[in-house]
Amino acid sequence: MKISYFDAHCDTLWRCWDTGEHLRCNSGQLDLVRGKELGQYAQFFAMYHDAKQVPPDGMWAQLLRLHHIFLHETEKNGDLIRRCRTGEEVDAAIEAGKIAGLLSIEGADLLECDPHKVAEVADWGVRLMNPVWNRANVLSGTNIEEPERGLSQQGRDFIRAMEERNIFVDVSHLSDAGFWDLADLTRHPIVASHSNARSVWNHPRNLTDDMFRVIRDTGGVVGINAYTAFVGEKATIEELVAHIEHFLALDGEKTLCLGGDLDGCETLVEGIEGVQSVPRLYEALHKRGYAPQLLEDIFWNNLRRLL
Repeated sequence: MKISYFDAHCDTLWRCWDTGEHLRCNSGQLDLVRGKELGQYAQFFAMYHDAKQVPPDGMWAQLLRLHHIFLHETEKNGDLIRRCRTGEEVDAAIEAGKIAGLLSIEGADLLECDPHKVAEVADWGVRLMNPVWNRANVLSGTNIEEPERGLSQQGRDFIRAMEERNIFVDVSHLSDAGFWDLADLTRHPIVASHSNARSVWNHPRNLTDDMFRVIRDTGGVVGINAYTAFVGEKATIEELVAHIEHFLALDGEKTLCLGGDLDGCETLVEGIEGVQSVPRLYEALHKRGYAPQLLEDIFWNNLRRLL
């Protein structure tokens, strides 16, 4: 089944670094050959590294390595993918029959939490960035560590530097306190690239209804996450659909997108083995009677509009 699929988060670049496998074809959950079979496909590739496993030459050096992998792999596979920074470039890549590849950064630790490094990654084309991953840092606490701690002054300065360079703040992993500090601070769209509904499955990585409403009202997007831990007790496609339906009930038709977290987790919901299985989620929603236009918005238009 051919679908349009624009995904806000995967960890495939990190997996390529970790395993030595390549973007074109690999044994993970996402590669270009399988992605190309979907039809119209765009993907945010996160640059990520655990801040508790700092390489000897530091996190910035690791970020440079991950960026090199992205540049090398996209250049080597130019028959399948084109690097993109803007919505117009995504459109051009799709028109040319290519996958659109975009960059994000999962955890400002990779920039050593330095606002002065934001300009350089913006020049690379980075459009989304998480101030934190699971590890608390000088910018803020996280969903997991120091969840009661919000944005520091350095965190606020970092976010202002991001927004000045047209990089959206990604609140997946940010502490609840940090989220509400950001909500008071920003006048820009907020993104949760890979987070589900806490009302459906009570996990701190998921969003409360009030958080979703704030993101909706800023014009931001929320990417539905297929990682079993964030979905439900049985982690079926039906339970994943329940998260989508809950957000739709909060007037989320123009807010919902997909952020599968592929290659960032060991187990995906039952029935989705990798990027090749994403059409099963589309089919599950279609069988429930959702209109093609709404599905096109969730699977493509809402995230595309942001850019």
